[in-house]
Amino acid sequence: MKYYLAFDIGGTTIKFGVLDENANILVKDKISTDLKGSTIIANLVKIKEKYAAHYDLAGVAFSMPGFVNVQTGYLQTGGAIKDFYGVSFKQMMTEKLALPVELDNDVNCVAMAEKWKGNAQNLANFICVTIGTGIGGAICINNQICRGHSYMAGEFGYMLINNVFQSEHPDNTTMSQTASVKEGLREAYVNAKGNGELEAISGEDIFRFAQQGDPIAITVIDKFYQSIAVGLYNLTFVLNPEKIIIGGAISSRDEILAEIKQKFQQIIDSQAPLKNFSVADLVSIESSKFNNDAGIIGAVYHFLNMAESRH
Repeated sequence: MKYYLAFDIGGTTIKFGVLDENANILVKDKISTDLKGSTIIANLVKIKEKYAAHYDLAGVAFSMPGFVNVQTGYLQTGGAIKDFYGVSFKQMMTEKLALPVELDNDVNCVAMAEKWKGNAQNLANFICVTIGTGIGGAICINNQICRGHSYMAGEFGYMLINNVFQSEHPDNTTMSQTASVKEGLREAYVNAKGNGELEAISGEDIFRFAQQGDPIAITVIDKFYQSIAVGLYNLTFVLNPEKIIIGGAISSRDEILAEIKQKFQQIIDSQAPLKNFSVADLVSIESSKFNNDAGIIGAVYHFLNMAESRH
């Protein structure tokens, strides 16, 4: 049995674990993300040394934010970690860790985890949408991750939800701006209230305020669901996936899928050519099976696929 160290590097948290080649997680942990690249790398080296003392590691797999060239391991962008923009990450980490290294975009890793052992095992065509600080996406077509010619495919957050030419705020028209937890929920709530600090308000707070009858919270959440539904409607007709898998911490809320489907159905009902269709006729919408573990599981699957393709 071979063992792999996997890292899921996010803007807030670095999740990591040791997995075997069958996706079993033997041990896992997490640390806060330092925004200084050199500190992150030093922490990665320490973690590798700790686990290498107990496991015969065959390689290190990374789930990364941003645009990732999976062939060269070059990071064009690195999400919230500015020090990881324009970095030959694979080459650097291969030298630092003294082990084979592979990396892919974080939402591609979520999709690969679902394809390998999750809710997409028997599907050739599906997409993943992660709803978090921003909006992430991944596309699987004919059993292959679609990365695009410059590794930007699946960046659903840049999709326009509102008409940029008719908006008073053209920079607030994308899916990330209208359907993410940070801008679509927290910033929208703080702006509508006219007071309060963004850092003091969480998405959980806003859902709690709505349950307590706060009319601003209720309105903000309704618009949030509308924006998600518009994005999923567009993706359904562009890509015709059999399933849309929703990831991100918010996907664990019991009511979110029902609310999204209800808004999606309202869009369908407003379109005369689709008047006899239900959401279920067009696409299945489900939550991710693995949630916070998806990144490390998918990263290992990508590592195994890359190793196989090179033989």
